Amino acid sequence: MKKILVWETLGIVSGGQKMTLMVMDLLKDDYDFHCLIPTKGALSEELEKRNITYTLLGDQSMPTGVKGKSVIFRYAWLSLKAVVKGLFAVIKEKPQTIYAPGPAALPWSAIVGLFTGKKVIWHLHHIFLDGATKKLLNFCSAFGCVKKIIAVSDSVGEQIQNEKGKLKTTTVYNPVDFERFSSGDGEKIKKELALTSEDVVIGHVALLQELKKQSFVLEVAKELKTLGKSVKVIFAGRARDEDKWYEEKLKNEVSELGLENDVVFLGHRTDVPDILKAVDLIMIPSVEGFPLAGLEAASAGTPVVACARAGAQEFIRVSSAGAVFEEDNVKDATEKVLSVISDRSPLSENGKAFAKTCDMDSYQRRIEEIFAK
Repeated sequence: MKKILVWETLGIVSGGQKMTLMVMDLLKDDYDFHCLIPTKGALSEELEKRNITYTLLGDQSMPTGVKGKSVIFRYAWLSLKAVVKGLFAVIKEKPQTIYAPGPAALPWSAIVGLFTGKKVIWHLHHIFLDGATKKLLNFCSAFGCVKKIIAVSDSVGEQIQNEKGKLKTTTVYNPVDFERFSSGDGEKIKKELALTSEDVVIGHVALLQELKKQSFVLEVAKELKTLGKSVKVIFAGRARDEDKWYEEKLKNEVSELGLENDVVFLGHRTDVPDILKAVDLIMIPSVEGFPLAGLEAASAGTPVVACARAGAQEFIRVSSAGAVFEEDNVKDATEKVLSVISDRSPLSENGKAFAKTCDMDSYQRRIEEIFAK
């Protein structure tokens, strides 16, 4: 069978890594895989369950929210090491295709493909906020070895402005396991957390990190309490080691805002379908490529309140499963939360109808076509 070299730059299993594992599961009958990953962890455990071999490249993470020459030098050094190791992996494993779903791996895979003549497929999941990153990706997208660029939304794909790159770009919305997320047991969570029908229950499912803007959710909760509402906020997701400071910051903010009895940090959970069924809505205040949490919530019939930017806004537009608010505007977000909970039923039905269109079979056909070309 043909072999695909999969280049992942995180060793955890979050939204992006879930999608990578899903792609490999869908293609396993026709392709063998070898993965490049930074370190052992949750992702390596999933690969071992699937009998997929991997090479450890070492830490490839960049400090979040930090700019300056130190970051440039770190990225240059990381890039040099990654490209060299990538070249050795290609020589050893002899793949026909390099598949790069991780942001940092996009230019690295293009350079390795350029040197080795291997076909490269990019899978873009992110909105890139840094102008230099966009320029680099547009430059590399023109390389002849980059044969196809999969974008998880039109918003993500529109970042590729290079004419050669644009011709290679196609939008394929993420799929969702509708049966799993539509069959959660919300009563279990309501009992566990002592939720009542009087509570406005806001859920947030993501890693605890500054880019996900959990702090904003706390501000909205405070505003709702000021309006006399009983509020519960449920955060499902853990912090990576480098983001532990942010987790502590959030917990301090909970105390400062007087929300000690209103906010629950659940950490990593495997019962997300149950959590989605228990909350009144999911909030997505961050800039997303196309929010997997939104699709999962839609499957559960849970409305979504999201910021009016990029993939989050696009998700609401194509699904009609919720409402958008002006980015970072607490009062507008609060108004949208109240609007959504006042009439959940049509939003719930819209979300489920859209999620059903994002089925695995359709997604598999699109992915198989792209890799076969």
